[in-house]
Amino acid sequence: MKEKALNSLRNYEKALSKLREFIAEPVANDRDRAGIIKAFRFTFELACKTFQKVAKDEQMEFGGPKTVIKQAFKMNYIGKKFEPHWIQMLEDRNLMGHIYREDLSFIVSERIKSSYVEAFNESLQRLKDKYE
Repeated sequence: MKEKALNSLRNYEKALSKLREFIAEPVANDRDRAGIIKAFRFTFELACKTFQKVAKDEQMEFGGPKTVIKQAFKMNYIGKKFEPHWIQMLEDRNLMGHIYREDLSFIVSERIKSSYVEAFNESLQRLKDKYE
């Protein structure tokens, strides 16, 4: 793995660690929920950037986040069990980046806690198993 991709992998791991810290705390108010969503969006972006850099190192084509997710699935960095979660993550990331609806923030923050962190953990471990 080239140095840029390795640095990206480390940054992805740090962002995921911070997201785990955020969800470990009780959600007391809207600010807490917004922090979780922001940390999720940041982690998602770093995951996609890492997938892009790995694909580039392997001379594979890459594009926007949807294409990158599909490539990561083909490259086996996303397990079959988690593919639907990644598609939903992309939709939630787009939705929460453009509008704020309190009802959706509750739903998305619960998805982050119940399944998205596990999907991030799995992809990070697959990357680390191959490149570290």
